[in-house]
Amino acid sequence: MSETKVPRGLYFAADTGLLEGERLIEVTRAALRGGVTLVQLRAKDTAREEMVRLGRALAAVCADFSVPLLVNDIPAVAAEAGAQGVHVGQEDVSVAEARRLLGEDAIIGATTPTPEAVRRAEAEGADYVSAGPMFRSPTKPEKPVAGPELARRLRPLTHLPLCAIGGITAENVAELAGCGIDLVCVISAIAAADDPTEAARRLIDAMPDAGIAGYSP
Repeated sequence: MSETKVPRGLYFAADTGLLEGERLIEVTRAALRGGVTLVQLRAKDTAREEMVRLGRALAAVCADFSVPLLVNDIPAVAAEAGAQGVHVGQEDVSVAEARRLLGEDAIIGATTPTPEAVRRAEAEGADYVSAGPMFRSPTKPEKPVAGPELARRLRPLTHLPLCAIGGITAENVAELAGCGIDLVCVISAIAAADDPTEAARRLIDAMPDAGIAGYSP
């Protein structure tokens, strides 16, 4: 897949650890109204049948906004739910295996905490790579903070779109200036907001201060 098919901008990971059932669908719809350009279903401790059900519901909502849906970790669920792709971590299936399962048209993202991981993901056909946590993450407080410096180190190593994740808010996104970021992925900044639409808009309004590559409001 061409890297141009990965939409730049604000990426929302809809996490079943923070949002359950219909609330997850409602918040995702609100985030899409606010301008989110990519959505991921993150359902770590959810039964497969429920993952597929939620995936199908999210796929329908995302289609209304012409926004791609990815599923975290499990290519087979992505295929069954009608999602456009998958995001794989270091302990999940490889990018190469995800590509084999989902085909050339799928969007495949990869968590890449090291230069070696970036090179491997690109060689195996990833469409974007991801670095984090940029800041202390409410959803993964135990994880050491890599900080913006990680993104600065990884940026020169690949032509692929680079996603920053972890504790990013409208108040701190400007600290990513100079990192060459293409996507900003958030979870709690939208999921925990009283008004998810406004939360998404505030993040998008702040992103030009971070020089988000390829982003235009």
